[in-house]
Amino acid sequence: MIIRLGRLTPGYFRLLQRQVSGEVRMQPQGNFVDPIAMVMATVGTGVCLYSARQMSERVQLNQNA
Repeated sequence: MIIRLGRLTPGYFRLLQRQVSGEVRMQPQGNFVDPIAMVMATVGTGVCLYSARQMSERVQLNQNA
């Protein structure tokens, strides 16, 4: 489930409390949203790890020279 974060105001907290208590219904989402979000998160994590590995290899090469 994707949680949409709004501005952290007292009104927003009241809305969250009403959603939890069942007074306000959340908008229905399509079935394809969750898998797409998971793929995007996985790709983002992979790109981040790849970038960190590339930067650490460059630092190690510079220190050995």
